[in-house]
Amino acid sequence: MDDRSLSERPNSTGLQEPSDLQLTDKQWNILDAALAVFTEKGFSAATTSEIARQAGVSEGTIFRHFKTKKDILLAMLVPLIRNTMGPKSVNSLTQMIVKNENLPLREVLLMIALERQDFLLENQALLRLILTEAQYHPELREAIIGEVAYKSQEQLIRLIEQRQQKGEIRQDLPAWVLVRSFFGMVVVYMLSGVMLTKREAGKDNREEILKIIDLFLNGAVAEK
Repeated sequence: MDDRSLSERPNSTGLQEPSDLQLTDKQWNILDAALAVFTEKGFSAATTSEIARQAGVSEGTIFRHFKTKKDILLAMLVPLIRNTMGPKSVNSLTQMIVKNENLPLREVLLMIALERQDFLLENQALLRLILTEAQYHPELREAIIGEVAYKSQEQLIRLIEQRQQKGEIRQDLPAWVLVRSFFGMVVVYMLSGVMLTKREAGKDNREEILKIIDLFLNGAVAEK
């Protein structure tokens, strides 16, 4: 059986998988089945027997390729975060900042926030799995922080520093403080939509996001 990279195979996440992870067809089938079972039932509730049934193999076959259920989870998600989700997220953010460098900061921040929200909604089942299991598996947490959070913040810091030089935003505040404030306000708001899907289903929240951006830029203190 030929080894094939994940990038040569379709997947249920809608994301292109990393090209440097070589898997046999059987290993791919196991991981693809595991993704379907994990996203439907959650990692803790899922069993290797269910994964085996979904993959069309025996449970013993799974354990010949992966020692534990955790090994399946990490073999599937860590490369996906490091080689696909991380670069895709950071590259799209960078391009958006560069392409719209002459637009007012408020408009750029709104575009960034809406694009991030679209990504979260398109991949919410996968992201719900990642965010839930990152609480228990440091390998996932480190991948998210290192490949997504830190690198995205670096791009936003450059954006804020550029706009400080143009006089659009206060220069007496460190750029990294401003970025962490914006990042925290917007990301926590959006993640609530991913984790609380029933409450947020079908909700058009563009105006709410715009209010958050206005709060970030102008503060909440009433003008005297």
